[in-house]
Amino acid sequence: MTQPTHHRIIVSERGGPQVLRLVEEPIPVAGPGEARVRVEAAGVSAYDVMLRGHRFPGFTKVPYTPGCDFVGVVEEVGAGVEGLEPGSRVAASTRLGDGGYAETICQPADRLVLVPDGVDPAEATCLPTNYLTAYLAMHGTAAVESGEQILVHGAAGGVGSELLELGGLAGLEMYGTA
Repeated sequence: MTQPTHHRIIVSERGGPQVLRLVEEPIPVAGPGEARVRVEAAGVSAYDVMLRGHRFPGFTKVPYTPGCDFVGVVEEVGAGVEGLEPGSRVAASTRLGDGGYAETICQPADRLVLVPDGVDPAEATCLPTNYLTAYLAMHGTAAVESGEQILVHGAAGGVGSELLELGGLAGLEMYGTA
């Protein structure tokens, strides 16, 4: 019996778009605590381009699969997964090197967030990493408190607009440049 396959893109070496390769391999199986997701949309970010072309300390070695963000539909859940079931639409920011440029992807279920009905997958794809970055910068690095003032450079961009939204929720007085 032939095992079902899927496709994913790998970065075969550092460089421009010419280093992207399409590979066919067996469809992954969700392990304990994981969910397998059929990818509907994957984000293309400047971060992916920088990682493909340059070396970053501690970054995964080639070959790897790019794509920091993805949205898709759960196909299978592994043992111990609660709150997700096949057919649920989810989004995630992937683990480095285990990206969303694939037809299917297995990820830890606790990294997946439900996407509300009616939200376009391509639009939802831009949210996980931008919001995670903004949240960590605001609450982890800067440790802001209600009433403080912040200046957001690039306020019209992905992370900048999320900083403004999260800052409003945190009770900050905000200024932005664009």
